[in-house]
Amino acid sequence: MGSLKRLAFFAILGVLIPSCGRQELNLWYYFGEIHDYHFRNLLNHLWRDLPFSVVPKAFSSIKELEDSLLQSEDLPDVAITYPSTIKELYKRGRIVPVDTPHVLKGYCEFQGKKYCWPLFKSFVGFYINVPLALSLGLDTTFPLTSLLDLKTDYVVLGMYVSSTLWTAFTFVFVSEGMDVKDACVEAGKFYYELLHRPYVRVYSSPYRAQEDMILERIVLLPGTSAYAPYIEREGIALKFLPLLNRRGEKVLFLSGPDVVLTKNGDRMKANTFIRKLYATLKDDTLWERFGYVPAVKLKERNVFHDMNLDVPRSQMRRVIRSFLKADSLNLRDVEEVCSKVKVLD
Repeated sequence: MGSLKRLAFFAILGVLIPSCGRQELNLWYYFGEIHDYHFRNLLNHLWRDLPFSVVPKAFSSIKELEDSLLQSEDLPDVAITYPSTIKELYKRGRIVPVDTPHVLKGYCEFQGKKYCWPLFKSFVGFYINVPLALSLGLDTTFPLTSLLDLKTDYVVLGMYVSSTLWTAFTFVFVSEGMDVKDACVEAGKFYYELLHRPYVRVYSSPYRAQEDMILERIVLLPGTSAYAPYIEREGIALKFLPLLNRRGEKVLFLSGPDVVLTKNGDRMKANTFIRKLYATLKDDTLWERFGYVPAVKLKERNVFHDMNLDVPRSQMRRVIRSFLKADSLNLRDVEEVCSKVKVLD
């Protein structure tokens, strides 16, 4: 090949190569041990159907992932993260709007634009040890407020300080037609009354309560459905009960991860990845067995989330801690914290 032809060939090649783009999609995420195993199996399945490689980077904790997403100068294309982080990433301009089908009304919406692809969702509810419950004469399904009326001399319910539980209880009352702020007050009163029942044991953390659930020292345990693989692998006979309102309707308060597109992410590859992922999850049953429901399978009725609700979490926890030492309910504290709950656009 002559020198002029060689120069022309490499000049053309130099134009073509950059236009091909990168042949990989970088993904950051965090899942616990059991869920991480199943997520990697899911990625392995997707790799066969994608025209590029997905390069996952697993973090050791949610905090490490959040800190990296909020501070790193070298962001991935997409990340699987959690609602509170998504709000902050949006405020700092580190994520961009995404093209997504209408999966969950109002979810990840800021100023009329969606900023995430909903992924796996777990729900707040109660685990019940069925044989123990039956032996104590307890019902194995019940409206939330009926927990105030248990007839037993045994410690059956393990509780702990949690703003997430307060928020979830709030939506039970919202589902009955209450305004959010009024429902928050009703949920705070309910939380106080429950913590002072003689059959309730208060734990310093949900992990301590999980240990006693595994050791069969308590019958009922609040938490998310994603606890399931960690508790059930111990072999006890558990059933997960979603929250029920007084009309007997399921109230599903969402918890769980979502996919975001970072400001430097490859939109075309991200869209292709999500389309393949959603198509796979529509036929998936494995994640439901392990405590999650793919967001593409959710129905809208009585499905709530806190993505567009600004709740003062630290103040909620402080008020709940004050419940533990109080002989009577200070309703003013409850009303004050609930007055700060805001519905975001």
